[in-house]
Amino acid sequence: MILIDTSAWIELLRKHGDAEVKACVARYLSIEEAAFTCPIRFELLSGAKDAERASVEEALSFGHHVPFTEAHWAKAAEVERSLRARGVTVPRDDVFVAAVAMESRVAILCKDGHFDLMRDRGQLPLKLEQFA
Repeated sequence: MILIDTSAWIELLRKHGDAEVKACVARYLSIEEAAFTCPIRFELLSGAKDAERASVEEALSFGHHVPFTEAHWAKAAEVERSLRARGVTVPRDDVFVAAVAMESRVAILCKDGHFDLMRDRGQLPLKLEQFA
């Protein structure tokens, strides 16, 4: 299983999204290995126009939902404290996604440099599949 970050779902859903990202997400969906979590769903739905909501929900219906649990909240707090101690600041939703990936021991498919920053400068043990 791989956690598909908001940045990759957006490329999939865009009419002229990055073809490489679209193909990769589609491949994970076709082999039933694509996953999302509550913060990802929140970001997608909060950024969607009314006319796009159904498409977002439909796309997510093909992925596995990883519920955001009490353990994820605790891990996210630990991650944010660790990042802050290293002078790394990233959007909190990315911290939540990183916490789920780390707790679930899965890689993140993303097109978002914040995950590189958390892994490299923040020294988090994140497994990433990224695109330029």
